[in-house]
Amino acid sequence: MPKATTLPDSTANVSSSENAIVQIQGYLQNMSQSLNQVRAHEHLLQAAGVRIDKAGIALMFKLQRHGESALRVTDLADLLGVDTPTVTRKVQQLEKLDFVDREADAEDGRASRIQLTQNGRDALERVLAAHREFLARVFTTWDDEDLTSFASLFERFSETVRIEMENNRD
Repeated sequence: MPKATTLPDSTANVSSSENAIVQIQGYLQNMSQSLNQVRAHEHLLQAAGVRIDKAGIALMFKLQRHGESALRVTDLADLLGVDTPTVTRKVQQLEKLDFVDREADAEDGRASRIQLTQNGRDALERVLAAHREFLARVFTTWDDEDLTSFASLFERFSETVRIEMENNRD
């Protein structure tokens, strides 16, 4: 498959900032396309020795990020940007795999709270370790200064995007 390495001619008469935005847009599209390939996800899971889909990993990651506190299905749906029935179905699948369990919500007996099981924490850690190994391979040719600089800039970018996305929620 050919790789896009040049900018469209439409960037010839724009400012350097605008040109940089066009470049970043293209790089993000390339990264998204590369990282979201089904085979990339399958390879990562194979390396981790875990069989689970992207949605399951995303849900488990959100639970891990919230520490020991169990989350309501509605809170998980909000964090994942999906509807509650979608999360309910995914939680049921993860329960069957013994990756999560649910407990009654002490404040509302009709609701339940979801938390990772030890098996779920172990599986997620294997996936995250495989992902770190992938990233280490990606950055093998980078020196420490470049990697540290990129990490700092990427953190800033990531936080800015997160804030912008939160501000644009309905």
